[in-house]
Amino acid sequence: MKWLKAHWKAPAVVLILLLAWTLWYARPVDIHGLGMGELEAVSASVIHNKPGQGVDLVWSAGAVPDDSQWQTILKEVERLRFHRPPGNLVREYLQGGTVKTEPADRTSVLFYFVDQDGRSLMMEIGAGRSIYTSSHTNSNLPIFLSGGEEAVQALVERLLLMEE
Repeated sequence: MKWLKAHWKAPAVVLILLLAWTLWYARPVDIHGLGMGELEAVSASVIHNKPGQGVDLVWSAGAVPDDSQWQTILKEVERLRFHRPPGNLVREYLQGGTVKTEPADRTSVLFYFVDQDGRSLMMEIGAGRSIYTSSHTNSNLPIFLSGGEEAVQALVERLLLMEE
């Protein structure tokens, strides 16, 4: 009986550590929590996907620290919070980072980030298809925006207001 109790201690510790890691990994993170350092350039685009017809560019802007729009775009980017599914680790290293999506008529926001260390990250957030590029393997992985579709639409509206 004592052997049985001692035998289950190691698996219990491993299970507790795995649960703690899962909770840590799935926590809300900002752009820096996805592996980006001090940002050096940001490109943002609002696109509309029409299945079978292609993609329409609705709005686009790029900024570097010297630009007048830099602080506005940086503020929008840094206020976003993302959740990574814990299965991303398996998807990234074992499945090659493929994200299956269904074609749909949707508007999304496409970001390209470059930091001072030369790392880059691509992210597309939108209805039913939110992905980012892992800085470790360059695989496309799913990501969820805190606030869901409402947050995406609010972001699109704020970005389009910058054009005016």
